[in-house]
Amino acid sequence: MPTETAVFMLVILAIAGLGYAMPALTRTDIFFAVSTAREFRATSDARRITLRYRVILLCATVAAIAALFATTFAPAGVLVSAVGYLWAIVDAHRRTLRFAVPAGSVREADLSQPREELPGGPALALAPLVSLALLGLWAYRHWDRLPARFPLDWGFKGPDRWVATSTTTVVGLLAVYAMASMLPAGAAWGIIEWSRRISTSRGGSASERWFRRRIAQMLIVIGILVTLPAWFALLKPPAIIMGIWSVVFAVLVVAFTASLLRAGQGGSRRAGPAAAAGGDRTPDACWKWGLIYVNQADPSILVEKRFGVGYTLNFGNRWTWVLLAVVLAPVAVGALLLR
Repeated sequence: MPTETAVFMLVILAIAGLGYAMPALTRTDIFFAVSTAREFRATSDARRITLRYRVILLCATVAAIAALFATTFAPAGVLVSAVGYLWAIVDAHRRTLRFAVPAGSVREADLSQPREELPGGPALALAPLVSLALLGLWAYRHWDRLPARFPLDWGFKGPDRWVATSTTTVVGLLAVYAMASMLPAGAAWGIIEWSRRISTSRGGSASERWFRRRIAQMLIVIGILVTLPAWFALLKPPAIIMGIWSVVFAVLVVAFTASLLRAGQGGSRRAGPAAAAGGDRTPDACWKWGLIYVNQADPSILVEKRFGVGYTLNFGNRWTWVLLAVVLAPVAVGALLLR
């Protein structure tokens, strides 16, 4: 089996595996993104909805594998798998709505908890920018040692896109990787500063704080690792170095992800059902298809996903759109410089 096909097969199987387990990873009184009674999960109605969801997911996985081998466009299989997964979620969400109960709206505050800080502090989060600044300084002082062209994209068989070395392309390279490194660092800071707190004085508070910190740690590590290909492009290290980087990157992401999945959404599985907060303090009506949160009355920019593990944006908050514009504009400029 070609390497490319094998990688896409692993992605399809990962989507299927995570999708199969995901209903059990959400908060106990949220079922397919709908607020339900905590005991609803044990009912025959819930079991029927879950079975239908998993049958759709299985059919989508089979269709994705067939598409992977039947077409010359390898990503087609992943696309089929992703579409099937979304269809299964939306279908299960729609069928669960008739069992909805009013979402909890209690607001709490616990001033005894210490302030949450970025893991490693701002210095660690900004380390990728310092690294790229040093690379830019080295390139400026040793321009004659730069290659005539450098790789911009890497495929399964090595570099597959090259650009001629010039002031514009080097600046563009550094700008793109600077933004790529700051995106996860900014997301980590946003989760600490802008996300909605659900558990505060309850026993689940410590687990929720651990959950936020673990995601922030993962994002900061990703932000550091994504800068290394810029060094590889300009310094031309042995090809084995890129391979080692790929393995290390994958292993760390999988390890972090596994710990988050084990903890459950918001650390709820880590805390135990008795310590979990009631719901996620967001109204059901503001969740479109159970996946997109739109609430103009909510000042939070980031909220917990209702299906899945992690956070999503509040698209009803105007500052979310300002933030997206600030993030996307430099990316577009960097991409233009590298054309």
